[in-house]
Amino acid sequence: MLRTYFILAYRNLLANRLTSFINIVGLSVAVACAIATFLILKNFWTLDDFHEKGDRIFMVEYTTDENGQLRTFGDPPAPLAAALGSDFPQVKQTVRVEREGVQVFSKETLVDESLTYADTNFFDLFTFPLKVGNPAALRDPNALIISHDIAEKYFPGQTPVGQKFTLITGTREQKQFVIQGVAEPFPNNTGFRFDFLTGYHPVHTALKNQDWSTHIRAVFVETNHPNDAVAMTKQMARYLPLYNAKNRENPIRSFVFDNLRNPASDAHEVYRRPAEANDPLATILFSAIALVMMAVSCANYVNIALGSVSRRLKEIGMRKVLGGTRRQLIGQFMIENLLLCAIALGLGLLITGVFLVPLFNDVMVMTISMSFSQNWPLLVFLLGILLFTAIASGAYPALYVSAFRPIVVFAGKQRFGNKRTVGRVLLVGQFALAFMAVIIGVVVPSAGRQWKQVHWGYNPDQTLVLRLTDSTQYTRLKNDLLQNSAVRAVSGAETHVGESMDFRPIRVGSIEKRTMVYGVGTDYAQTLGLELVKGAFFDARQTAQNTRSVLVNETFVTQHGLKNPVVGQAIRIDSQLVLVAGVVRDFKLFGSGAPRPALFQIANQSAFQYMLVKVEPGSGPAVVAHLERSWKMLVPHISPSHFYQKDVFEAFNTSVQKLAISFGYLAGLALLIACMGLYGLATQHFSRRIKEVSVRKVLGATVAQIVLLVNRDFVTLLLVASVVANLLCFAGMELLLQNAQQFTGPFRLRLEPFLVANALVFLTAAVAVGTQSWKMAHVQLAETLRNND
Repeated sequence: MLRTYFILAYRNLLANRLTSFINIVGLSVAVACAIATFLILKNFWTLDDFHEKGDRIFMVEYTTDENGQLRTFGDPPAPLAAALGSDFPQVKQTVRVEREGVQVFSKETLVDESLTYADTNFFDLFTFPLKVGNPAALRDPNALIISHDIAEKYFPGQTPVGQKFTLITGTREQKQFVIQGVAEPFPNNTGFRFDFLTGYHPVHTALKNQDWSTHIRAVFVETNHPNDAVAMTKQMARYLPLYNAKNRENPIRSFVFDNLRNPASDAHEVYRRPAEANDPLATILFSAIALVMMAVSCANYVNIALGSVSRRLKEIGMRKVLGGTRRQLIGQFMIENLLLCAIALGLGLLITGVFLVPLFNDVMVMTISMSFSQNWPLLVFLLGILLFTAIASGAYPALYVSAFRPIVVFAGKQRFGNKRTVGRVLLVGQFALAFMAVIIGVVVPSAGRQWKQVHWGYNPDQTLVLRLTDSTQYTRLKNDLLQNSAVRAVSGAETHVGESMDFRPIRVGSIEKRTMVYGVGTDYAQTLGLELVKGAFFDARQTAQNTRSVLVNETFVTQHGLKNPVVGQAIRIDSQLVLVAGVVRDFKLFGSGAPRPALFQIANQSAFQYMLVKVEPGSGPAVVAHLERSWKMLVPHISPSHFYQKDVFEAFNTSVQKLAISFGYLAGLALLIACMGLYGLATQHFSRRIKEVSVRKVLGATVAQIVLLVNRDFVTLLLVASVVANLLCFAGMELLLQNAQQFTGPFRLRLEPFLVANALVFLTAAVAVGTQSWKMAHVQLAETLRNND
């Protein structure tokens, strides 16, 4: 019997090719989105769960009161690791981790990388197997262990072990290491990782162990039992006086332990957390997208299945007359649906592997892969999604159709009205989703364009920025470049707007806030082109006065509560008292975002890491050529690393563009599903009214009247869906933007994206329905009226 059901199901799919094609494509696209979403969420849910001791590994974090708000940080006091190891018998071992930005000389250029320092028992705590090398190499302070990706990047097709490797630190010190190990490729769900790994230097370790005022990037603790952390938390107050005695302005309120494998629900909000954490909002968002896409495709299937029942009425009646039971009919229809869903699942897997996985890997930071080897969660999910789609899309049509009575069918009295509430609600819902998806797909790129157009606060054009590898290069290059008539000004900086910054505690009165501080040369603000609002810039002739002066931006004045007159007011940076010399207009700090308080302080020329060159319009290439010649004379073995200031946010702009593209694909997929469903419904709808149209044509109805008649219902439903979707999208985006102002900056929701999105949906719907309308309007009257079916 089961074999017969599958044979009948196969024949029915072939007999109804158009309907089967529409259902398979719609379901396969939705299934592909669901599979890709599952792969992403699986990485989120299982971050760092591959560590064998993961349930007993905890990160030590602390909370502090910043401006009346409790915040959690992931960089605890450095001596805490040694104290925990000696004071708590529950602690089996501790590992300290520190990170430092370094540069690598590669192919005559300098590449920014990250160097991780760790205790020698690092590989005993974490499950990072080495492809080549010995974990004991961390005992050698000159040994370097690199990740698989770094090995592929700098030693493609080579054996890195044994080779010497030089890293340039932030202080411009060149450290030479010997590579003694290469790690196996990290799993896709790795939240805590390293690129370059070396052991702590003994002197560095001793200093860190003694000073409670210093912080370290992370302290990991292995306990004897997962529940030991709860008891330890209650006893951590003993360390608060040790830290707070040296940090009275910003004391720690409490210490907490967060498990690496099962982090707290708010772990993603921890500042300076050493490992990535899952954001519950992302889980909800991705899950909602997948569920809605599946709901729309299943709604399409239900609508089309109900609409195509009229072609199978006699088959159903005959099977019942010949003794078929309702259970057998339900079984046959469910087998047909299961076969169709299985084909859609196979096609969905193909779409995911060929299209969606590369797309997400290009857009997202993490990497997803569709591997079936020992991946039972994916196999269970695929089986579950097959059963879900088969039941969700096929149960109602099967139950509905199997209830028909043969006598009513053969009497020709079984009809389907045009006002089925369920079908109309499903159609409105799926098109409301299509409208929302397209609106989002249009609004996000619009937001990206607005972010690009945010006023910089200065003119970034004609400003060339050079990264220095040695502070002695600044004076020689400056003197040489100023001989070029196309160079208008040259200045230096330790940290540069858009590239780097330093956060320092700034006290105004009794209130202290951590604020961005830029160490710059005396002419930096003028060379960059910052706009002065009050006071004066630094004066190169007043060296002593400059060391006691600072420049601040408008947001600094507002958030720190400086009163008029602002110029001349005293503020404290660490223990140094300085005076406000001038106020500059707010400027663009990141790719987008609301203005942040910022302060400029004179830096020692020996600390300069950047050189700014202001050039005459149109003379950029000539100055670059001059700069490269001068650089080669100073540093013949390294190519200069330079860029134009207008390109400093290019990485952000690229990520926004990729995000916009991904939303565009999402909108296109939702529109494809909805419009294919509309095409199928239109086909079924028009086939049921073909005789009515023929009679109306005989009685003198025009083509325009017929087109209006048969499309009136669809147009009404589209208008209702449009109103619902636009209201929901506008309200939702307004709420989202209000909550995200601190990250996105000022953003005005415009009418144009909504108009464009609605036009796209209506145009696509018009094409989908228009083809059927044209066929209906040009139907052959004699042949249609002669047909008694």
